[in-house]
Amino acid sequence: MPNLIELKAIKDILECKFYVPAYQRGYRWSKQQVVDLLEDIWEFAQKNEMKKDEFYCLQPVVVKNMYLAENSEIELIDGQQRLTTIYIILSYIKQNILPKAAATFSLEFETRKGSEIFLKNLNEARKHENVDYYHIYSALENVKEWFESKGDETSVAIEIYNKLLNQTKIIWYQINDNIDPIDVFTRINLGKIPLTNAELIKALFLKKDNFGSDSKKEQIHMKQLEIANEWDFIEYSLQNDELWYFLCNGLEEYETRIEFIFNMMAEQINMEFEEPIALKNNEHFSFLVFSKLFKAKEKRIKQEKLPYHKSPIDELWLRIKRYFMTFEEWFSNRELYHLVGYLVSVGMKIDVIKQETEAMTKTETIKYLNSKIKDSIAKKEDIEEWSYNSDGRKIKNVLLLFNIVSLISNKESNIRFPFDRYKKEEWDIEHIHAVNSEMPNDRKHRYDWLKAVYDEVDDKTLLDKIKSVIDKDLVFEDAAFVEIYSEILAAYGDNEDVNNISNLTLLDAKTYRSYKNAVFPIKRKIILENDRKGTFIPICTKNVFMKYYSDDIKQMTFWGNDDRERYLVAITETLKEYLPDRRDESERG
Repeated sequence: MPNLIELKAIKDILECKFYVPAYQRGYRWSKQQVVDLLEDIWEFAQKNEMKKDEFYCLQPVVVKNMYLAENSEIELIDGQQRLTTIYIILSYIKQNILPKAAATFSLEFETRKGSEIFLKNLNEARKHENVDYYHIYSALENVKEWFESKGDETSVAIEIYNKLLNQTKIIWYQINDNIDPIDVFTRINLGKIPLTNAELIKALFLKKDNFGSDSKKEQIHMKQLEIANEWDFIEYSLQNDELWYFLCNGLEEYETRIEFIFNMMAEQINMEFEEPIALKNNEHFSFLVFSKLFKAKEKRIKQEKLPYHKSPIDELWLRIKRYFMTFEEWFSNRELYHLVGYLVSVGMKIDVIKQETEAMTKTETIKYLNSKIKDSIAKKEDIEEWSYNSDGRKIKNVLLLFNIVSLISNKESNIRFPFDRYKKEEWDIEHIHAVNSEMPNDRKHRYDWLKAVYDEVDDKTLLDKIKSVIDKDLVFEDAAFVEIYSEILAAYGDNEDVNNISNLTLLDAKTYRSYKNAVFPIKRKIILENDRKGTFIPICTKNVFMKYYSDDIKQMTFWGNDDRERYLVAITETLKEYLPDRRDESERG
C-alpha cells in the first residue's frame, strides 16, 4: 500500500490522539518561532481580498496509524513542534478568551508519563518538573504576551481561532503500515532531508484511489509500478549534468531534479484555475497546485459518474512525460541543443521556450530560436565598440554564441558545446594579450615564466639573455629580472592596452588562474598543454591561440593589431545572421 497524502484543515484533526515517540526530542520552539507562527496567521487573517479556497499552509506532518487495542492513536513522526504550538495556541484561546471554543486534539509524549494531563491543564507550578514542560509553558507565556500586545484580545482571538481551524491546512503524509517510522524520522530529521515537493507529488500520483476500486488490485499495482518506473527514469536522466545544465543554469538546487519539471508545470497549471493559488512563495507551491488539480478532476469524475478510464492520473502523467520528452528531443538534436542551450545560458527560461514553440514544426522552432538569439544581441551597436569594463556580459554572450555557431556550422562534426562545464567551471571573458601583464614575484614562478618564454622566442639575442639569467640563477635578483622582463614585454607584449572584443576570448577560471596576466606565448603554451591533456578548451579559444584566424602565422609570440582585426572579422562573419546590419542602419539613417 502506498503512502497517503492529502491536505487537512486543523478542524479535521481536532479529534486525533497524537503519540510522540521516545526517538523524538522534546518540545523546543523558541519565542521567535512561536511569535512568527502567530504573526503569519494574523497577517493571513488581515488580508483584504480573500479568495474562496485560499488557505495558509503549514509544513508537512508525517504520521503512522498505531492500531492499539484500547484505541487508535496516531504516531507523530515529524511535525511535533508545529502541532504542539498549535495545541498551545488553541488551548490558550479556549481557557482564557473563548471558553465555548471546540476542544483540541490530544498529545502524549512517550518519555513523559502524564504529559497528556499536563497539556490539558497547563500549570505554572509544574513547569520545572522537566525541560519539556518548561519549554511548553514558556511557549504558553509567549502566546499570552502576543495576544495581550494586540489590545482587543477577544476580537483577535476570534480571527485567529477561525483562520487557524478553517483556513490553516497541513500537508498530511501518512506512511505505509510496513514502513519503519524510526527510519523515516532519521531520514527527515537527523539527515536534514525534508520531504520534497517531488515526494509529496509522487504520493499523490500513486494513491490507489486514482486507479479504481480495490477489486482491481492487480491493475492498480501494475499502473503504480509503471508510473514509479517512468518516474525513476526521468529522475535518472535529469541527474545527467549534460542534460541538466542544458535545461537550466543550476542556480537553484533540487534534492530531486524532477521537481524542476513540476515547478514549471505548476506555474502553468495554476494560471488555468479560475481561482489561482495565492501561495507562489510557499516552498510547497507545486504540491499544492497538483493537489488542487487532482481534487478538481476527482470531483468532476464523481459528479459525472465517469468510469475508471476517465481518471485524471493518465492525462496528468502523460502531460509530465510530454514535458520531459520535449526536453529530451531538443537535447538529442544537435542544432536544437545548441540554440536552446545558448538561450537558456543567457537567461531565457526553458518553460517559456517550450510554451511558445508548443504548436510549431521543427523548422518553425529553429526560426523562432534564431529570432530570439538575434534579440539577445544588442541592436544598433557595433560589437567592436563594446568594452571589457562596461560591456562584459554582452561580450561574454557574443563569444559564447561565436563558439556555438562555429560548432553548428560544421555539419560533419558531432562535437557539442558542454554547457555543464561552461556553467560549473566559471567560464568568463579573458584577455588574449595581457593588459598590464603581472610580473612574477617568487623564484619558481619567475623561473617557469622565463623557461616558457624561452621555448617560444625566436630572437637569438633575447634567447641568449634569457639563458644567461637562468644559467646564472639571477631570477631572484630584482634588477636582473626586471631588465629581462621589460625587454620581453617590449618585444612581444605590445604596449597598447586593448579592452575590446578583438582581444578577448572565453576561458574557464582554472586555466586563467594558471597563467593570469601572462604574455601571449605563455598563455598559448599553457592552453595547448591543457588541450593535449584532454581539458576542454572552447573551439574558438583554441583557434585564437593557434592563430587560425590570422593571415600571418609566421610568428606565434604575440597577438598584434593584424591578429585582432582578423579575429574580429571572423566573429562578425560567423555571426552575421544575428548581428545588426550596419549597412541597413546607415541606409535608414
